[in-house]
Amino acid sequence: MLPTVQLGPLTLPVAPLLIIASFWIGIGVAARAGKRFGLNEDAILNAGFLGVVSGIVGARLWYVLEYFSYYQDRLGEIVSLNPNTLAPFEGILTGVVVAIIYLQSKKTPGAAFVDAVAPGLAAFAAGLSLANLASGAAFGEPANLPWSIDLWDARRHPTQVYDFLLSLGSLAVTLRLVSFSRPSGQVFGVFLATLAASRLLTEGFRGDSALLEGGWRTMQLVWLALLMAALAGLAWLDVRPARPATSISSAAVVAGLRPSHPAASVTEAANREQESVNE
Repeated sequence: MLPTVQLGPLTLPVAPLLIIASFWIGIGVAARAGKRFGLNEDAILNAGFLGVVSGIVGARLWYVLEYFSYYQDRLGEIVSLNPNTLAPFEGILTGVVVAIIYLQSKKTPGAAFVDAVAPGLAAFAAGLSLANLASGAAFGEPANLPWSIDLWDARRHPTQVYDFLLSLGSLAVTLRLVSFSRPSGQVFGVFLATLAASRLLTEGFRGDSALLEGGWRTMQLVWLALLMAALAGLAWLDVRPARPATSISSAAVVAGLRPSHPAASVTEAANREQESVNE
């Protein structure tokens, strides 16, 4: 655990810095993947920036609205930034909506965008695991193993390291798929499936999650539902009817050729034959 780092007279919190760095690394990875799909890199970078800013503002405003009875006599505290006084779900929803609106204004294809974002999200998930390791969050159950770590006065499963390594695996898989796949939503589906499967596994070693009857944990059920949804989505993408083949005119335009009418082709062939006779 490394909650802070000392730089001269400054004491900096490590976890927030790792989260910020992971976010920008994830955006960069998504932008490069988007370029592979023919997307505008600036559009992805701008969407990410707008999504984060609007998400933070939205999370704060939703929290203030929920507890307005407290803030109505303390208006100055509304602009106070405190991670514990944010509404995370509403903030994420606000950020996603703003990013989607921006991308729609730029006419960004939805399938290409979600497939490009998939490796970026995997990179962000890996960085978030390191942030949890630095802060001591998402810690594991006590365990006396050769690779156990000392945390919160006990030897524990390094669940943050498990999550980090599995997120790197998801990143490698999604980057590989981006390198040869066409944008269809499948890369994003694979990311969701690998993320949910890995978290379903590591959640069993967590020491801070709520237990249910039967030994299951609350978040395991959430990850299991997400895994089932991702697999169902991948199955649907695999069996859905293929799009009609590209027309002759479209293919010709893509190939840089001028399409011709069949009758024109016959005429041109006759003209070439006549020219060869004259020679």
